[in-house]
Amino acid sequence: MPEIKYLYFAVLGIATFLCVVICSIFFKSSKVVQFPHIELFGKPLRFITRFIPYSVLLLVVLLTIIAIHPYKTKDIFSEKKVYNIVVCLDVSNSMKEKNKLEIAKKVLRDFVLKRDNEDRIGIVVFDNIPFRLVSLTTDRKKILKLIPSIHPAMVDKGGTSMYDALIESLDVFKPEWKNKIVILLSDGGDIDSKHTLDDVIKYNKVVKAKIYTIGISSGIHSYALERLSVSSGGKAFFITTEYKTALENIFNIINHLEPSVIKETSYKIEEPVDFYIKIAALLVGFFILTKITYRAVKDEKNTD
Repeated sequence: MPEIKYLYFAVLGIATFLCVVICSIFFKSSKVVQFPHIELFGKPLRFITRFIPYSVLLLVVLLTIIAIHPYKTKDIFSEKKVYNIVVCLDVSNSMKEKNKLEIAKKVLRDFVLKRDNEDRIGIVVFDNIPFRLVSLTTDRKKILKLIPSIHPAMVDKGGTSMYDALIESLDVFKPEWKNKIVILLSDGGDIDSKHTLDDVIKYNKVVKAKIYTIGISSGIHSYALERLSVSSGGKAFFITTEYKTALENIFNIINHLEPSVIKETSYKIEEPVDFYIKIAALLVGFFILTKITYRAVKDEKNTD
């Protein structure tokens, strides 16, 4: 239902309109608007002065209609949901097998390109120890330039410190940030970390990041990855064959679950409902102009 705005402005217009009508009936004359000293404006023109009452009446009606201004309120959704994403990538020596690391790099590159430009993306790599390769940034060129430099055992001697790497990934986030995501990709269990699985879960209760885990080997410790994901509200994925196709599908699923741009916040706008008002104004104007013309012709005939 349309709402009426500025209704209090219409009171004066309606009162004036009623006054004109009542005066016209009471005095039995359409010339109820008097302009003293009109001769100051030049030679009196009887034909023009006939139009004054009707013009005033028409102006009052039109201004009253405009002042009432019916409108509807409409919800508009526009705000972006910006994500903070850390990719925690296993670069241990075992990632050389079946070209797993090279496939992961290509899929990671495509993932970065698909995300919205306002999303912050960082990369933490790990073998025996974790290393923050890229801090969270919106600089896509910087990320894409560094991805090709990733290689097996690039940090230390090629072990696996998955839990330490997750702690490092969570440390990247600032407390005030929202929409924090960690994507862990590994092909083995943890053998070198100083931290434990419970340490990661406990720490993430403070950071409040959603962890997606991807196990890319038949020998992966699925229990640990499942616990990490479930405890954070994320999801665990496991692949053993067709690494490239499977990884592409998984990252597409993550993109779907965490879309770069969503309808998050709404605000209201006023949408005028003026079609019928314009028709009404047109009819009123046509009626008044018709009466003016009729009265003018009639008066001319009486004069002659």
